[in-house]
Amino acid sequence: MGIRAGLTARRARPSDWLQIETLNQTAQRALCWLWWWEEYLGGDLFVVVEHGDTVMGALFVSPDGAPVAWVRLVALGDALDAGAWLDTALPPILAGLRQRGVRSLAWMDYAGWAGPLLGPRGFERVTDVVTLLKRDRALPDGGVVDAFLRKASEVDIPAILAVDRAALGPHWWYGKETMRRRAAGLSHFAVAEVSGAVVGHAEGELRLPVAHLDRIAVHPDHQGRGIGTALMRDALQALWLRGATRVTLNTQSDNRRSQQLYRRFGFRPTGDVMTAWELPL
Repeated sequence: MGIRAGLTARRARPSDWLQIETLNQTAQRALCWLWWWEEYLGGDLFVVVEHGDTVMGALFVSPDGAPVAWVRLVALGDALDAGAWLDTALPPILAGLRQRGVRSLAWMDYAGWAGPLLGPRGFERVTDVVTLLKRDRALPDGGVVDAFLRKASEVDIPAILAVDRAALGPHWWYGKETMRRRAAGLSHFAVAEVSGAVVGHAEGELRLPVAHLDRIAVHPDHQGRGIGTALMRDALQALWLRGATRVTLNTQSDNRRSQQLYRRFGFRPTGDVMTAWELPL
């Protein structure tokens, strides 16, 4: 069962960094999205759970300017009862989200251990997210596309955000600062222009020998014209040129249109499935 009694929650402090990072590295029940969580220590949406004077669990949530906030970091000591930890850590975070007018809290359950906790606490299953893998370098015919592809820059960020908000549901939106960081740090970030306006973009990062395509998005007014295909070809060629031998991506299991594109390019399921959960507020 683990430790259930004597637990207290408080805001995480900068001085908690070492204990949280140790939990990140050692706990079996952990979720670290490679977010910039250290910068949020001291905020009301970053909570640690203590037993005595020992930090035994942490939970960090970020709305990122969207109506849906995501759990960005979980670190739960092996000696701690998971249900008691969640019941202690979650209430102050939910209060902070409601004060901000956030609509819901989402949680991506990577390893499968969180789902049995979330359902009884009001979370609803949203979708399954599957991982696809491309092992070869075959490319389908892209045809002629009336779009100009180029490297993205910081000045493109407002247009990129507008594409995302038109093409994607609010679960998948990023804020301006997050997108700026991604544009600066990703291995591949390209936009597609039509008549001088940004209508799509593609993001990818190298984790050699593997690369991961984080996102391909095209504004709905320009879908069905081969722009997604062009962005995919461009991204794959750029990542291969930089040494990738395999490329992965994630997509919702019910996103049939995107899956058609990925199958054309030779992506196949790996069998890895993550479940997204959501708590309406």
